[in-house]
Amino acid sequence: MKPTKFFLSSAIAAGTIEWIIRKSGLGSRRLNACRAVIAWGFLIEMVIICTQAARGVRSHFNFSTPLDAVLFGIMGTVIIGVVIAFGVAGFTATGTASRWSRAERTAVRWGIMVFMAAAFMGNRMVQPTPEQQRPAESEGRSGMRGSHFVGSVEGATRTWPVTGWSRESGDLRVPHFVGMHALQWMLLWALLARWLGVPMEDRRTVLHMTVVGMLFGGIWLLTLVQASSGRSFLDPGAFQVGLWLAFVGLAVAMVSMVLARNGKGVAA
Repeated sequence: MKPTKFFLSSAIAAGTIEWIIRKSGLGSRRLNACRAVIAWGFLIEMVIICTQAARGVRSHFNFSTPLDAVLFGIMGTVIIGVVIAFGVAGFTATGTASRWSRAERTAVRWGIMVFMAAAFMGNRMVQPTPEQQRPAESEGRSGMRGSHFVGSVEGATRTWPVTGWSRESGDLRVPHFVGMHALQWMLLWALLARWLGVPMEDRRTVLHMTVVGMLFGGIWLLTLVQASSGRSFLDPGAFQVGLWLAFVGLAVAMVSMVLARNGKGVAA
């Protein structure tokens, strides 16, 4: 399951940034270098993940043997380069000389920023948990270092089907997923605005995209704080209220976009 999920996620991410570059109408050595880093980086990631799956061992958080530790270290180093390449490519391809409208450039850049923040929060997952630190101190080495879960132990919590997210405790994969796909959501929002006939060079539309980008960033931040506090994604409470308010904000933004199309000039 993990190789399939990583392949789909990588394909979506790589396809999205490639489309952004192509639609920009720009070409440069910088963009070509970013393409190469992203392509080779994802290839190396998939080779390691598939190799570890074929060996019947975990690819992530696995420090059981020197080989496992080296492979996981390579993955971490490579993905840093991929994320930086995404940022450089995204901002370069949405420059003023590109074919993107002002509103689309704003949407893409907000998506890229949230994407990068979510990607770099992966460092939070590789920190040893309190349970892992105790055997490491007594035996000198811990086979596993880091976890998706906060407030529970691997294998001792109920999870959701397919995603594997914890139903009982915090799970850092939730904000990771939300943020990593913010770029696709922001692009869809911008394309919807264009399809509705909203003026994409208008200052109010640019402000609209800024507000939507901030809302998506807020949703990601709420899920991150919620997971870090050891609470499940669907736990009732202040975090859930905050998420619903953010979704209401997106709904209001959608309505304002439709009104803007009808010439009523309502900004988000």
